[in-house]
Amino acid sequence: MLLVAFCVLPVPSPSLPREWLAPVDWPPREEGLLRAGAARVRIELPPHPVLAGYAGHRRAGEANEPLYARALAIRAGSFPVNLVIASIDTLLVPEEPEFSHGGCMLIAATHTHTGPGGLWNNRLAGWLGAGEPDAEQRVAVARALKEAIDQAERALGPAELLVGREAWTAGPARARSEGPIDPDLVALRLRRPSGATVATLVVYGMHPTSTPRDVLSADWPGKVEHDAPVLLLQGAVGNSTWQRDAPLAQAVAAEVEAVLRDARPLSEAPLECTSRALQPPRAQASRRVPWLLRRAVSNILTWWGPLPLAFQTRMRIGPVTLLGVPGEPVGELGIAARPTVLVGLAGGYLGYVETPERWEAGLGESSKTYFGPSLAHALGLWPR
Repeated sequence: MLLVAFCVLPVPSPSLPREWLAPVDWPPREEGLLRAGAARVRIELPPHPVLAGYAGHRRAGEANEPLYARALAIRAGSFPVNLVIASIDTLLVPEEPEFSHGGCMLIAATHTHTGPGGLWNNRLAGWLGAGEPDAEQRVAVARALKEAIDQAERALGPAELLVGREAWTAGPARARSEGPIDPDLVALRLRRPSGATVATLVVYGMHPTSTPRDVLSADWPGKVEHDAPVLLLQGAVGNSTWQRDAPLAQAVAAEVEAVLRDARPLSEAPLECTSRALQPPRAQASRRVPWLLRRAVSNILTWWGPLPLAFQTRMRIGPVTLLGVPGEPVGELGIAARPTVLVGLAGGYLGYVETPERWEAGLGESSKTYFGPSLAHALGLWPR
C-alpha cells in the first residue's frame, strides 16, 4: 500500500521560511565615478579530483590544468556596497558556499563539464552529473572563491567602463534541440584611466563540452583569457551547443575585442542591485517519463533531489542589466528577456528552464527539467 501511495500521491515539497523570500533591495540607484578591482585565484585540488559534468562517478587522471575562481568588484560614487560578480571554473555553483559577504553578488559557474565535482552534498545529484560528494573539493572551491572576492575588493581603484553587444549569428554556438538559441554576445570591460585592463566580463551561451570526459579542464571558457581576468558567464545556454568544425575560445576572444573596439569609455555609470531567494514550484517529472511512473519520479526528485534553495540577482552596471538564473534557460527565454541579459548557472541550480509551451509538447530541453513548466514563471522569465 505504501508503494502504491508513493506512486500516486504527491509528497509535500520543502518550504523556505517566509522571511527568506522577501527581496533584498540594496541602496537606490547611484551614479558617480567608477571604481573597480579584479582577481583570479587558482582552485587547489587534490590529485585525481572528482569530476562533474556527466552521469556516474569519474575522476581525472591528473590535476595539472589550472582552474580558477575569478571576481570583479565595482563601486560608483557614494554607493555604500560593492557589486561583485564572480565566475568559477565548475559545472555548478557550490552548494551553500562557505563564506559571507555584505555586498550584492552574482556568482556563476562557467559550466565546464570537465571541472571539479563533488560540490553538492547530495548523492543523487552526484550520480546525475554533479560528482560524488567530496568535502575537500568543496572547501577548495569555496576558499578560492572567497579569496578572489577579497582580493578584488582590495584592488578597487579608478576605472572606466566599456560595453559592447551584438547578435553574433555567425558565432560557433548552434542549437541542439527545437527552438532558437540566443546568439547575443555581451562584453563589459573595466580598465584604468591609463588604459590598463582590470577585467573583462563576457556573457555568451555555448555548452562547454569540447574536452574529453576524463580530463580536468576549464574547457573553452578558460581559454578565452590571456592576461587580465576574463569572467566568462553563460547566457541562455540551455539548448546551445558548439559547432564541431569551428574554433571556440579563439573565436569568442576575437569577437569580444571586435565588439569593444569602438566602445566609448564611461568614467561614470549607474549601479543598481536587487536579490531574492526563490521558492521553486513542486518537482515535476518530464512528459517523457511514462505517465504511470511520473508521480513516483516526481516524489523521488522532491525527497532525494538537491535542496531547492536558489537565489536570483538583478544587477545593473551602466547600460547593461544582468539577471542571474539558477539553472539553464533556453535561448527563447534569453531572447524574450531583452534588453536584460540572462546569466545562467548563477546563484544555485534548479535544472533546465524550458518554455511552458515546449514543455507541454515534450519538445526542446523539457526532458531535462526538474520543476516542469512552472519554473519559467517562478523565475519571472515567461508571462503567466
